[in-house]
Amino acid sequence: MRKTILLAALIAACLLPEAALASNGISEFNSPFEAVVGTITGDVGRYFAIAAMAVCGVTFIFKREEVSGAFKMLLGVVFGISFIAFAASIVDGVFVFTGALV
Repeated sequence: MRKTILLAALIAACLLPEAALASNGISEFNSPFEAVVGTITGDVGRYFAIAAMAVCGVTFIFKREEVSGAFKMLLGVVFGISFIAFAASIVDGVFVFTGALV
């Protein structure tokens, strides 16, 4: 009996999506997320990513024996996030297309 009710509710939700109050997108979150992405991939984000990569690299080079455990993982995470934030600038700088593409 319980399975039948659950199946009927599932079929009704699939056939009548407006009754489930479903929407086609989350538009109220678009502009804040676009602002965050613009900040991360913009000029300020690029300089912050370069600085973070430099600090992580210098720490790995000069403190290799002393860094272990959670701090080493934290440095790796910071390096990875800064590389991801800087990746858009790297791709734009390396693959500069001018003129017509065939």
